[in-house]
Amino acid sequence: MTVGSVSILICTYNRASYLAETLAMLARLRVPEACAAEIVIVDNNSTDSTCRVVADAAATSPIPVRYLFEARQGKSFALNAGLLRATGDVLALTDDDVLPALGWLDGLVNAFRAHDITFAFGKVLPRWGCLPPPELLTERAHEIWGPLAIVDYGDTVVEYTKDAHGQKLPVGASLAFSRAALTAIGGWRTDLGKVNNSLISGEDHEIFFRLRRADLYRGLYDPAIVVRHLVPASRLTRRYFRQWFYWHGRTLARMARDIYAPLDLDRVPHIARVPRFLYRQALQQGWKWVRVLGRRDGLAVLIEELQTIEYLGFFAERWRPIPVPVTSSAQE
Repeated sequence: MTVGSVSILICTYNRASYLAETLAMLARLRVPEACAAEIVIVDNNSTDSTCRVVADAAATSPIPVRYLFEARQGKSFALNAGLLRATGDVLALTDDDVLPALGWLDGLVNAFRAHDITFAFGKVLPRWGCLPPPELLTERAHEIWGPLAIVDYGDTVVEYTKDAHGQKLPVGASLAFSRAALTAIGGWRTDLGKVNNSLISGEDHEIFFRLRRADLYRGLYDPAIVVRHLVPASRLTRRYFRQWFYWHGRTLARMARDIYAPLDLDRVPHIARVPRFLYRQALQQGWKWVRVLGRRDGLAVLIEELQTIEYLGFFAERWRPIPVPVTSSAQE
């Protein structure tokens, strides 16, 4: 792919102090050769000093900084606003509490130049707000790392193709797309992505289902592309993990047609808008939790508890009296 320009896109909501640190690091990035770069900040209704922080950064940054305001609350609305206004051939996503390595942008652009891909990503390593419990860093704990937004899929470059299934997907803290591919599939679903301080997510995973359906699923994981993502002390509590898995269950309910494809959910028996087979799975998972409660293995108990809570979130979302909209696009 020929890449002559790249847009760094950050959506933010009331995190001015973190954003200032991120913008300071972005100003130090190596800009790829023969590539125009810009930084696009989408302010999603912030009431703090976000606007001033962006203006201060724009006054000194060697990379042009653009400020957008999106009044519709929700991360996906903000992402779609950035997609419509960004000018780069490649859209490089990151978060307002991330510190990218100096070669981050260079690595993403070179991935697109060297490979026929529509997305690229690398490692998202933690900046711990406090020391985590040692058991959380074990390999067994990886299955509950979702709340930490850490990505470390090894030290080998991996290609992502439409015929490969079960590969671990990126997160939005460090993820680049071909802007043309994003536009072709209509941007992000606006019923996914955080709204205010809710933990609904999934916008950065659901989009890969649509890339597959559009025959645009071609990606690369490069471990040399690195960012460091803040993991505050508040995310290392059992309470936060429980909240996250509950809301993740609600997220999965909104993505159920894709999650369970190629099974046609319209053709399976339902009870109260939940596929009947999921009640059986939930009971089996609950029993697994009960069986480990008496053990001294605290991590095993936590894993089974969280996976049970995820089912509760799924059911709660499907039992809502008014169904959520299925799709919404950047062209709205």
